[in-house]
Amino acid sequence: MGPNTVRVVALVLAVGMASTVGGPYLVQAGVPLLVVIALSVLVLAVPLLAIVRSERSRR
Repeated sequence: MGPNTVRVVALVLAVGMASTVGGPYLVQAGVPLLVVIALSVLVLAVPLLAIVRSERSRR
């Protein structure tokens, strides 16, 4: 797999986890919406930060 493929896979997984799996269950369980949004951003940020960090280490 090329580097672009890895980036796309990481982004798709992060968005999928944040929006379709975790969010609705947390809201249904009574967690405030702002907390769910913060967790979604965190889940999305982890692979993106890993990508940025790996790009910096290559240079």
